[in-house]
Amino acid sequence: MNLDLLPLLAGIAALQILLGAPAALATPNIERNVPYRQVAGIRLTLDAYLPSTLGSRRPAIIFVHGGGWRAGDKSTFAPGEPAFAPTGLRFAHLGFAVFAINYRLAPADRFPAAASDVTNAVRWVRTRARHFHIDPRRLALFGVSAGGNIAALVATQGRGPLDRGARVRAAISWSGPMDLSRFDAQLGGPTHHPYVESYLGCPPTHCPARYASASPVNQIDPSDPPVLIANSNHEIVPLAQATEMSKALANAGVAQQLLVVPGSRHAANYEAIAWGPTIRFLSRYLR
Repeated sequence: MNLDLLPLLAGIAALQILLGAPAALATPNIERNVPYRQVAGIRLTLDAYLPSTLGSRRPAIIFVHGGGWRAGDKSTFAPGEPAFAPTGLRFAHLGFAVFAINYRLAPADRFPAAASDVTNAVRWVRTRARHFHIDPRRLALFGVSAGGNIAALVATQGRGPLDRGARVRAAISWSGPMDLSRFDAQLGGPTHHPYVESYLGCPPTHCPARYASASPVNQIDPSDPPVLIANSNHEIVPLAQATEMSKALANAGVAQQLLVVPGSRHAANYEAIAWGPTIRFLSRYLR
């Protein structure tokens, strides 16, 4: 056995005890393409990865895929990145129920459509807690890349219009843009990023209020849940996006953790490094 893995394996064993999960779980149950919302003629679905043993009520994670707000699917982290299914099964083996969702994509459906869908997914999961044998008080949002932006935005809505019934206990963002107003400047380019402009429908100089509303860093208040932010130090999302968000959360007195990954890997591509801190974060705040 690789001795470097012993601390992680010990942590996983402790987490299983904490969650009431047996040391060896049977194959998790998967429910695919479950409808959770009908909006504007679009039928939105999710995939549920469920622990096979019941025991006590489980904590739940709502997973928000990446794809630049205009691509991607619940079955993947992001286009061109690894499939999500193995990770969903790993979470379920540890005793978490996971709901990987689809949401509306730009440019056909621009901001705030995706955030509205994620908010409704949280409400949908909460109202079906008995059916899925989960604890509605222990819900977390986990998003990667553009999904990290949306997950952090919904988690920090405070008393805003998207908040009703959608508060979560914790949020995780891997490589999520946090301040769309400053994204271009931090990239060092003179042009507007096409993904951001497609998502918001205008350049930042034409609709600054829209950029501010779509940026989690502007939504923070002391009532927000703990947030884990992961980002590589030389990737396609500038590290300044993560450090700015981390500082704003700390200044508001919100529990937060910043994980800086060496190199240029993006989102799911640093899963091997971010997995351990993510599990420890969830075990701390969903216990």
